[in-house]
Amino acid sequence: MDIGYARVRFEGREVITQVLFNDEGTQPLLGAMALEGAYLGVDPVGKRLVPVPGLMM
Repeated sequence: MDIGYARVRFEGREVITQVLFNDEGTQPLLGAMALEGAYLGVDPVGKRLVPVPGLMM
C-alpha cells in the first residue's frame, strides 16, 4: 500500500495524519494515529468517539 499524509475531518475536528492508501472501494478505517491526533478515543459500548483530555498533556 502507498503511504502519505491527508487532512482528515471528523467529529468537528481536523488533523493532518499519516494514511495508508488501499484499493479503491475499500471501506475507510479511522486509525489510532488520527484519533490520538484529534485527542479522541473510542467508546465501544456507546459506539461513539469521546474526548480524551489526558492525551493533551
